Amino acid sequence: MSKESEELYVLGKVSGFYGVKGWVKLYSYTDPRENIIQYASLKIKLNGQWQAINLDTGKTHGKGVVAHFKGYDTRELVADLIGSELAVQRSDFKASAKDEFYWADLIGQQVVNLQDVELGVVARLMQTSANDVLVIKATTRHIESKAEILIPFVMQHYIKNVDLKSGVISVDWPADWNEVDENDKKDD
Repeated sequence: MSKESEELYVLGKVSGFYGVKGWVKLYSYTDPRENIIQYASLKIKLNGQWQAINLDTGKTHGKGVVAHFKGYDTRELVADLIGSELAVQRSDFKASAKDEFYWADLIGQQVVNLQDVELGVVARLMQTSANDVLVIKATTRHIESKAEILIPFVMQHYIKNVDLKSGVISVDWPADWNEVDENDKKDD
């Protein structure tokens, strides 16, 4: 899911035709991918402008998702939709459970360790087979300004607290994680 503006979040795009009765294939950025069809009211970007579009129905199909939009009953009508992004407003997101967060809400949050050292700002997240990982754009004087810090998003272990209201994520992570001892450097 990517943040398109302050209000809209891109969930996927229309990727192709599915049959001849106006059904389309969707490429979903959501996890799980079928979450995109939980939103009846979507925005679609056509000719550079966001417009409202209503989802009649949708379903998983094999490894993908297919859908039908209200008023688009022929292959010819949906032709202009192919390749267009689909988005929702943040207020349309379903409430998350305790200790669960939307990635879009974590991006831009300050990250501070238990010693109250500001490590940086969440630039993005990445998914691994073990767990999600925060990618922090380092801002502390201890760390090169172009460096990234990768912190496993494991609640109560590395991630101690997420306070979206204050914009701060508290982590159990050392500020000097990438410092090299001068004695360890090799002569050129």
